Amino acid sequence: MLLGYQGKKYYGMQLQKDLPTIESKLLEAMEKAGWITAAQREKPFDFFFQRAARTDRAVSAARQMCGMQLPRDDEKYKVDGPGILNNLLPNDIRVFGMKRTINFFHPQKQCDYRTYSYTCPTFVFAKPTELTNAAFRISKETLAEVNDILSIYKGTHNFFNYTAKRAYDDMSSNRYIVSFECKEPFLFRDEFRKEDVEFIQIVVKGQSFVLHQIRKMVGMVITVVRELHLKSAIQRSFEGQRMDIPMAPGLGLLLERTHYDSYDKKHSKDHEPLTDWGEIIEKEVERTKFELITKDMLETELLSQGMLKWLADLVHHDFSSNPEAEEPEKKTFVTMAAACANKALKEQEATSSEAPEASEGAPEGAPEVACAPEAAAPELAAAPEKPQIEEEEKVAAAGSS
Repeated sequence: MLLGYQGKKYYGMQLQKDLPTIESKLLEAMEKAGWITAAQREKPFDFFFQRAARTDRAVSAARQMCGMQLPRDDEKYKVDGPGILNNLLPNDIRVFGMKRTINFFHPQKQCDYRTYSYTCPTFVFAKPTELTNAAFRISKETLAEVNDILSIYKGTHNFFNYTAKRAYDDMSSNRYIVSFECKEPFLFRDEFRKEDVEFIQIVVKGQSFVLHQIRKMVGMVITVVRELHLKSAIQRSFEGQRMDIPMAPGLGLLLERTHYDSYDKKHSKDHEPLTDWGEIIEKEVERTKFELITKDMLETELLSQGMLKWLADLVHHDFSSNPEAEEPEKKTFVTMAAACANKALKEQEATSSEAPEASEGAPEGAPEVACAPEAAAPELAAAPEKPQIEEEEKVAAAGSS
């Protein structure tokens, strides 16, 4: 089953108890259509339901793939299936097509690669000497710099710093990235402010990704381009030292495509391909992607100014803090101003409390008088006794001789 969805209203793809997710809506529609039972809806593994990728909260997908075992009626599902489900699904979840696969097909394990995109305003890459606003236009030099930094992530690396609750020596932290690049910028009209804003799309293709990995990679690249951290920090982030990497907002993240090249090649004679769904469906996917996901994504960003707010906090990000802390300290302009005020108040109180002690008992304007400490008095009294002791020692020595 090929489907797409706008994820901003949902708590991710995977089924969660008492929370709206993509799977909960999909399973509900399948039950209403009579495809599954109520028991199977509660336990989807009973009919071998699986998804290719577990998208996070508010993350959308243009081509998500799901697999399941249904009563054999290929034409019913292939021809009428998408229409039946779309009539029962919310408008922000669309089924594009269904195909018969091999028995026990697993969309996650048999997926070779996954392609994601991250769309954001180009002003996120503004230099310290440039204004971060809607009038910003990215230069060819900066675009080349961004692509150069993105290329550092290509290949196999340890991404334990780009996720949560994974150690450096955990082999599952190693992930392989095939490509990572920026596309050409484009303009989108902000109808509220009556101005054109430049956006850019970052596309990454990898074997698989750990939780939050893509958003943290994007956050790190933005940090380096804005000269808030060194380029060499990216290479250090793959090493054993723990680093708290900033995570970019989730709004711009989109699952573009799941790749089944090996499956398509192996079963090309007896099953339809899963990577390419044909011209008609692909056109529908692209149309729905823009109308349902991309357009809404851009409008929401312009309305909420979420990226600008994130950038305002980014300058205070502490890379050395513990990302595993349950409630990490949130640094904002307000909290930092309050901290500075408290520090100044304490210093003022300390100064005022020390001043009276220094002048206590002395008349105003009187010169300071140094007083000898009490411990020095016995030493001064004992000093005259030294000659007497030496004389007694001489007499004793003469007597013994």
